Amino acid sequence: MFITEKELVVTLKQNYSEICTWNTESEITKLLEEVNLGFGVADIVISKLRASYNSLNEVELNYFDLTIYKIVESSKGVTLDEIKKITRASNQSIKASLEKLILESYINKEDTFYNIKNVYQHQIEETVAIEAKLKNWKRALQQAYRYKWFASLSYVVLDSKNINPAKRNIQEFEKYNVGLATIAKNGSLDVIFKPYSEAPLDIKMQLLLNELLKRSDLAYLERKKDFHIPK
Repeated sequence: MFITEKELVVTLKQNYSEICTWNTESEITKLLEEVNLGFGVADIVISKLRASYNSLNEVELNYFDLTIYKIVESSKGVTLDEIKKITRASNQSIKASLEKLILESYINKEDTFYNIKNVYQHQIEETVAIEAKLKNWKRALQQAYRYKWFASLSYVVLDSKNINPAKRNIQEFEKYNVGLATIAKNGSLDVIFKPYSEAPLDIKMQLLLNELLKRSDLAYLERKKDFHIPK
């Protein structure tokens, strides 16, 4: 039996492959911890990325930037005033996002109209979000369901010693299409209910996750750049 959830998560990070719908050794796979996109903090988020994955773009788009992008994308030409009516945001905030999107060549401006120049190419093919708990399956299920806003698959992973109450209520996991699995201290992972993949409830949240993946890669490159082996 695990003593803390942190201990459970550490073990799960080394034994999560059975939860994924792809071969994590042959496909590009990224794992993030404590992911907060506004719907609670997911303990682990695992993403399968396209073979063309490239995180060299150093400009990070936030949720508002992506909202503006989707507004422009869904129109054949939109003005600043029209964007303001939709978002109810300040001119300053809207202009800042528009300038960033123009700089990154996602949109362009013709007279007073903004149009799509290049389609945003997110690199995520599949995402599994995990809520890990020692035994509180009801709370875990509530949290895991919220991750479906950005993830195509969502799981609750419990300590194998405390799984029986959740198993007796497996219909709740089936109802909300949230996976259920257990993990033991020796790393043994047992998938009890495997959900089917669904499109995220909010595509902007998936794009935001893509931006978070880019940021994590850039942070790694910065740490690597600053690392020197003494002679």
